[in-house]
Amino acid sequence: MTTHTPIWMIGDLQGCNDALQRLLDHPEIAADRNARFWFAGDLVNRGPDSLKTLRTIMSLGDRATCVLGNHDFHLLAIAAGFKKPGRSDTFDEILAAPDVDGILDWVRHRPLLH
Repeated sequence: MTTHTPIWMIGDLQGCNDALQRLLDHPEIAADRNARFWFAGDLVNRGPDSLKTLRTIMSLGDRATCVLGNHDFHLLAIAAGFKKPGRSDTFDEILAAPDVDGILDWVRHRPLLH
């Protein structure tokens, strides 16, 4: 008997945690504890919940594989002081989080490709 592990490909969440949570709560996905998730960059910015989005993805542990997108690099550049935030950036909540160092470390250690 061959079993398969479903892989859900998700791109450009851009801080939209509600949409991610709806996907994760879908009965077909929620019932399968073996399901894996590949996130194709742009996890943060633009949407209202970048911090929650990162926390949700981080909580998936080994079930989540992420690569970084330009918005994720932009967050790291702002956090490191290389760039200033733009008017439409939504990083304030991440940068003010009590565990910002751990969050940024997690983001920093995501690969560019998989």
